[in-house]
Amino acid sequence: MTTVPEGWSAWRERLVARIDAVDATTLLADDRLRSKAALVVMDDLAAMLVGATHPEVVELGRAFSSPSSPGEATTVLGGRGARDKTAALNAAACGWDELDEGYRPATCHGGLYTVPAAAAEGEATGRTVGDVLAAVVVGYEVVTAFARAFPAPKPLVLHPHATLSPIGAAAAVAWLRTGSGEAVLAAVDVAATLSMSGPFSHAVSGAQVRNAWAGAGAVLGFLAVDLATAGLNGEPTGAVDVFAAGYGQAADDAEIAGRDEPTPWAILDGYHKVYAACQYTHSALEAALELAHGDLADVPSADIAEVVVETHPLAYSLDNADPSTTLAGKFSLPHVVGAVLASGRTDPSVFDESLLHDQTVARLRGLVRIAAFDPLPEAPHDRPARVTVRRADGSSSEVVVLSAVGGPDRPLEQQQVLDKIADLTSAAPAFAPLARALVAGRELDARPWHDLVTEAWQR
Repeated sequence: MTTVPEGWSAWRERLVARIDAVDATTLLADDRLRSKAALVVMDDLAAMLVGATHPEVVELGRAFSSPSSPGEATTVLGGRGARDKTAALNAAACGWDELDEGYRPATCHGGLYTVPAAAAEGEATGRTVGDVLAAVVVGYEVVTAFARAFPAPKPLVLHPHATLSPIGAAAAVAWLRTGSGEAVLAAVDVAATLSMSGPFSHAVSGAQVRNAWAGAGAVLGFLAVDLATAGLNGEPTGAVDVFAAGYGQAADDAEIAGRDEPTPWAILDGYHKVYAACQYTHSALEAALELAHGDLADVPSADIAEVVVETHPLAYSLDNADPSTTLAGKFSLPHVVGAVLASGRTDPSVFDESLLHDQTVARLRGLVRIAAFDPLPEAPHDRPARVTVRRADGSSSEVVVLSAVGGPDRPLEQQQVLDKIADLTSAAPAFAPLARALVAGRELDARPWHDLVTEAWQR
């Protein structure tokens, strides 16, 4: 029998009490919390628009379409479909380019696991913008709580998009349907047993099924809510059985014991990304950029003899020197560093297919050697990189980046995120103005969610 952590029941009770205290209007009266929730939602909706340009996402939309049945919710492709399949498609698009937001206190993309499901459920049931924002705050709170309670080992063995996404989706949907903390935890107890054991190595090798895991989690989240509502319940210790006993992710006793003082809502610790590559590469990416514009500005790439990347444990496995898909490239330290050194740029196109087969980048990839950054600093500098480039003449240059932009000590300002959103959504003229308005104030909170999302995504 699985050993249940001491304080597990009390941990659950605190989570239920926090959810039960949520009223959308009261919750969103906190200006900082409301603006952050709006920023997370619009950042992820913008990432969906970019993801929708990929042929695989378009083909997935065709596979999910059902002309014989009326649609409940809007897909980022402009069609309509069943709410769970809509959430699945939108989630796949959201995470495709690594431009969705994330959460640094644990390996978890709280927005990706909650926004697609909350948006689809909110539209299907005629909820307001404010309702969807509140559901995202609640879902984010729940899924990150489980991510912190059962921290993944480093380097990762399983991908959090697979293991955690059903929990985030179930929590957001259950709260929209019931507003009850007990109902949310009942759905999450079922969702935990539907967690998927997607290997992190699939991202490194470039197996594109990884891009579907968050979407599959959305479908499973809807299923979990339906099952719990029908009385097909799980156990209160289900997450312990799955994550601790099954996945080997030991419970964090200090996290479960809790703190005496109230903690801020988890979504406030979410970070936003400007680089379209795995976040674990970002410090090395920035170091490479500084070298490309500094000591290496006038050095031909042919003169580079070796590139040593000293990095943190989460990036140790990102060693694919011959990525065959854009996903593999985004999860390859040799490719990310080589592409930045060769191009001197970090815009999203640097990490798409255009440089994947570039001969200069391919040569630089082969010169990259990954090593441990030792000693590893404490958070927030726990994802550092030192990039050392040695030239054929024996000289060398190095740059150290302790924390990339977007980290807890270098957060993107609200305007920077809005500028990113505007850059990503130029094909949808109404999107950036709506994002600015939603983040700035409450004028749109009472508007039907359906109206906002369809206007935002109108090309």
